Amino acid sequence: MNELELVAEVAEELAEPMRALRDRLALVVDQLERHVTTSTGPNPYPWRSLQTLRQDIGSAYLGATEVSHRLDGLVQALAIEDAPSWFDATAAVELALRLVHAQVSGGELELLVDLGATPPARGMAGAFALVVAQLVATSARSARALPNSAVTVRITREPHDVVVTVADNGMGSDRAAHLGELARQLLLPWGGSCEAASAAGQGCTFELRLIGNPDS
Repeated sequence: MNELELVAEVAEELAEPMRALRDRLALVVDQLERHVTTSTGPNPYPWRSLQTLRQDIGSAYLGATEVSHRLDGLVQALAIEDAPSWFDATAAVELALRLVHAQVSGGELELLVDLGATPPARGMAGAFALVVAQLVATSARSARALPNSAVTVRITREPHDVVVTVADNGMGSDRAAHLGELARQLLLPWGGSCEAASAAGQGCTFELRLIGNPDS
């Protein structure tokens, strides 16, 4: 296991909105192509069709903006880090939430975020953001599979640790154990740990622990 697997996981999350954007633009092109093909002269574009076309182009623009923001976040998360150091865990969690904004946005899914004040944590900020992003995305899928479910993301300070908890009360996920092990292997060289649990109909719970800076 290495960070490439995490990158592949997050890249797949980005691929879905990219495919949706491609399909939306294909529809716009098809509408324009049919108008050009069937026109016998400089006929104006029908008003009703123009309204639909305007909505489709607007949706495509919003989709492109969302993908652009998420790609910016991915680039930030992939910034080269030579070795573990003290980093702002809260900022890393906020970056993770931006990466998976599409998965956790929408009225049918409740997202509860509690980002308390914590000391700097030991690790690599970008890699940690990728870990948290994938865990939040997994919990979001679990929650969406069961009506009226919610996802909770919390960061707290304990005597010697910075603790990030991602949990939901949805259907659960058969990938939770694998993702927990993925996170554990990445955090272990930093002195961190990860516990993961999931049960059908009871959701997923991930607890990430990092060493907190004792001087803060």
